[in-house]
Amino acid sequence: MKRMTTMAIALALTLPRLAGAAGPIPYASEHIIAAGDSAAVIAEKAAKVLPRPNQSAWMRMERTFFLHFGVNTFNQVEWGSGREDPAIFNPSALDANQWLRSVKQFDGKMLVLVAKHHDGFAMWPSRYTAHSSAASPWRGGKGDLVREVADAARAAGVKLGIYLSPADLYQLRTNPANPDGYYGNGSAVRLSTIPTDPASFKSDPARGRAPAPGFGTFSYQVDDYNRYFLNQLYELLTAYGPVHEVWFDGANPDPSVTERYDYAAWYDLIRKLQPQAVIMGKGPDVRWVGTESGYGRTTEWSVVPLPTAPGQFDWPDMQAADLGGRSRLTPGAHLWWYPAETNVTALANGQWFWAANKKPRPVAQLVDIYYASIGRNSNLILNLSPDQRGLLPDDQVTALAQVAEVVRATFATNLAVGARVEADHAAPGHGAAATLDGKLDTWWEAAAGRSDGMLTLRLPKPARFDVVSLQEAVDQRGQRIEAFVLETWDGAAWVAAKTVASDALTTVGHRRLLRLEAPVTASRVRVRITGARLAPTLAEIGLYLQSADLLPPAIADRGADGSVRISHAAGGSIVYTTDGSDPGRHSPVYTAPLALGGSNLVKAARLLPDGRLGVIGARNFIGLSPRGWKVTTVASGDLQQHRDSAALAIDGDPATFWETRWPSDPQLPHAITVDMGALHRIAGLVYQPRQDGQLNGTVEHFRFETSADGAQWHTAVARGVFSNVRNNPDLQEVRFAPTGARYFRFTALDDVWHNGWTSAAELTVIPVEAP
Repeated sequence: MKRMTTMAIALALTLPRLAGAAGPIPYASEHIIAAGDSAAVIAEKAAKVLPRPNQSAWMRMERTFFLHFGVNTFNQVEWGSGREDPAIFNPSALDANQWLRSVKQFDGKMLVLVAKHHDGFAMWPSRYTAHSSAASPWRGGKGDLVREVADAARAAGVKLGIYLSPADLYQLRTNPANPDGYYGNGSAVRLSTIPTDPASFKSDPARGRAPAPGFGTFSYQVDDYNRYFLNQLYELLTAYGPVHEVWFDGANPDPSVTERYDYAAWYDLIRKLQPQAVIMGKGPDVRWVGTESGYGRTTEWSVVPLPTAPGQFDWPDMQAADLGGRSRLTPGAHLWWYPAETNVTALANGQWFWAANKKPRPVAQLVDIYYASIGRNSNLILNLSPDQRGLLPDDQVTALAQVAEVVRATFATNLAVGARVEADHAAPGHGAAATLDGKLDTWWEAAAGRSDGMLTLRLPKPARFDVVSLQEAVDQRGQRIEAFVLETWDGAAWVAAKTVASDALTTVGHRRLLRLEAPVTASRVRVRITGARLAPTLAEIGLYLQSADLLPPAIADRGADGSVRISHAAGGSIVYTTDGSDPGRHSPVYTAPLALGGSNLVKAARLLPDGRLGVIGARNFIGLSPRGWKVTTVASGDLQQHRDSAALAIDGDPATFWETRWPSDPQLPHAITVDMGALHRIAGLVYQPRQDGQLNGTVEHFRFETSADGAQWHTAVARGVFSNVRNNPDLQEVRFAPTGARYFRFTALDDVWHNGWTSAAELTVIPVEAP
């Protein structure tokens, strides 16, 4: 029974198309590529895969939010242990309405709450664990965070989503704090009624408790942990109103303990309790984009080939650069609508939970992430991190408000409205005028048999713009466009628009946002589609002008000599501070690169023409500048400057990196020793993984040693770990007890792929802060 729903759906979708393969290809939620299919048939099948209704509703949200808050907040760590005392969870001023005000300010459509993270602490009073908010002093043991967030979201008109971690360190059978844990306990698969009577959870799991009002009971053959997980899902999906996304990941708390997740049973229960919800991550509806950086693929296909029928697929993470291009569409593949979600944290360096030393990302970077996620055919889910009070701290609130203001001002006016739009050809009933009617359910469509098309906008007067928005009619016609060109009329000829280097004129999908290198003024604009899988469509076209005045100054990376440059796209005077305080009109005016040798929080703002201060930008520089440093020994690679040399790990440029020789030196550990030239009091290290989009050699486990003289060595970190670095290859910061050092040795013990490679874009140390 547990696999009936997903398997039946897959069977119903598959059999008619196998039987009728020779006839017209219908629109469907799945197509199978047969051995004899021609290239044209394969392309048409891919073009006629459509999203399911829950996916269509989800894609139109575009802006969604994550919220990480729990025992990790109070321990100021990213991963808990499952051994936490529930008494530490006691926020003094928790206000879910404050969280929702920030979500609404950015026009967020949904908030996905972390109801249970890997530590296993349930943020609601679950009947099935003692490790929950009911065991904490918060609200006198009566607190229910899921209830408070659900109520606040409903009042704000924001949809609710739930993250429930499959990993559960509290239930881990090796956890001494809970020796009777269910995770990996070797229990037998037994008939289990969901919801289960807690009193007979293990003795007689077929005995159910009274179902939630309006919901029924269900039966599955599962072991203890899967029964536990199903019951927690049942609580979350029946007690708090409509849930629109259920978020899973593949984290494993302890690879030495075996526990098989019964995803089929989980999916079946979700479909029965909340059929409108999409299942994200380890599930059939929405996939993880493959990185936590906030930057999606420049070519993003929502139709993905699966090696098996969806009902039998295990939904692994998909991190390849090309997931749905023509070369991936091969015989036997099941074509399935599987759109991307781009998850990223508002905190810098990919930090999910609040800690006192964590700061938000620069506003300019968050704006860039908006374009690189939503603008690349993906939904954005931006994480917020309340502090120990249970409030979003001011720096997160301010950063989000500034991003919201920039985005709102940029997209407030579609400069294409009022234009006359013409197409060189069109299908009956789908003329070019539909691209400017503000409706996604009407669209221009190319004439039958055409895989190209040209739409020309004649504006009522010349308009200045630097952002172009395109949207296909994906709900009705799938995703089709493979390549296109943007052109403007300069008065004498058509000129190709120059987009920023990070953009690509390939896929469109639900939305493609393209930024130009500089604003262009034109009265005619042309979209020329040069390649498509089938007759291309466009539902909407938009032209916009970025609100440059609202952007904060750009604070560049620190160079090897400690210099930091500040600039603003609109020019003008910039004031700044380097001590973390907010700049004012009388702060120092930026005239030359700043010299920063140690850790500094730089803030800068542009002086507007009317004398007011513009939006403040901030950049937190952690660690010492590597000025005068040198590599003295390295286990693999050369010391001198060349493509892979060890010196690149201390050159102050995160775009370059040291990489060990491959395949000649595949044996770990790999060590690099650095002479800083002088004695420093230090209390931590910083490791910057390579930033070229590859993970080869990214260090996961390491040892860190220090020395005052290069002869006697002290081990500061015997075996450290960069948690989650595989998913989030951003700057990693580790603290240790203060010590004096002139030399340090960083030793890679293991890398994320376990292939013996080592790489580092930057290495530095954190100085002891002055009292």
